[in-house]
Amino acid sequence: MSTLSLETRADEDQWIWESFRYHSRTFSLAAYLLPRSVQMSVATLYLYCRRVDSIADQRVLEVGRERALQEVKQVRDRLDETLAGHPPSNTVLWRRLAEVHEQSSLPRGPMYELIEGALWDLEGRPVVTETDLVEYSNLVGGSVGAMMLPFLAAPNRHDDLEPAARKLGIAMQITNIVRDVGEDIDELDRVYLPEHWLDTCDVSPGALRAARVAEGYPELLEAAMALAEQRYEESFEGVAVLPFRSRYGIRAAARMYREIMNEVRANAYDNLSQRAYVSLRRKLSLLVYDGYERRKHRLTSDAH
Repeated sequence: MSTLSLETRADEDQWIWESFRYHSRTFSLAAYLLPRSVQMSVATLYLYCRRVDSIADQRVLEVGRERALQEVKQVRDRLDETLAGHPPSNTVLWRRLAEVHEQSSLPRGPMYELIEGALWDLEGRPVVTETDLVEYSNLVGGSVGAMMLPFLAAPNRHDDLEPAARKLGIAMQITNIVRDVGEDIDELDRVYLPEHWLDTCDVSPGALRAARVAEGYPELLEAAMALAEQRYEESFEGVAVLPFRSRYGIRAAARMYREIMNEVRANAYDNLSQRAYVSLRRKLSLLVYDGYERRKHRLTSDAH
């Protein structure tokens, strides 16, 4: 990502969008399909989410857990100020987030939930059960779905659509977890797959650290992917009633993200020594035809 001189508003816009694209190729691609009037707001909100996530996932490696906890609390203080209309004036992100809030009335609760998700990581809370996995994914993914609603639907629809938005966010977060098992344990010594599942499938944390695809590991990953798939499917009813441009953009993001799980299958469930990614060509094809189930059937049939 290039370093820009932010002397004008156009410079700020370029920095925000370039940062958005740098950190999320998939979501920024799908955002092009949303109404132009909300694209910059979506990118700004994404950078807020990224700011929180990066403390728990990157800064902690640079400054240690105690300092990272302090930085999360500082972000919470800055969010308090920003939502009250008094953002730190010398920081582009907070100034522009304050503008987005003034224009669109961002939901406060989900923005603080994301911070709670970062605290979960930094405080080392374990993921023991499926319930823990869903709870964590709701804090860091479901909250993002709820935050997005002001850009997707009329205010009088937000309460009705929030359950579907959260389910889509949870599904995407579980997809992230499935994709990143190897990176999470190698770089952060974290395992988000429930401990009970590891025990049931006879998969040890040692096998994960050794990047060894144990015999029961594909079954374990399929359990996680089934959990995500259920929520993708449940979210689509809500997506279907969005205005056309919003529906098209969010449906595209969901299809592109869900396809990551097929890439894990295509890699013989090895998400420990390699990272699954969806090619641009396949992403674009998903805009026209959702071939997820057909490809999943072929990949799982081949595996057996």
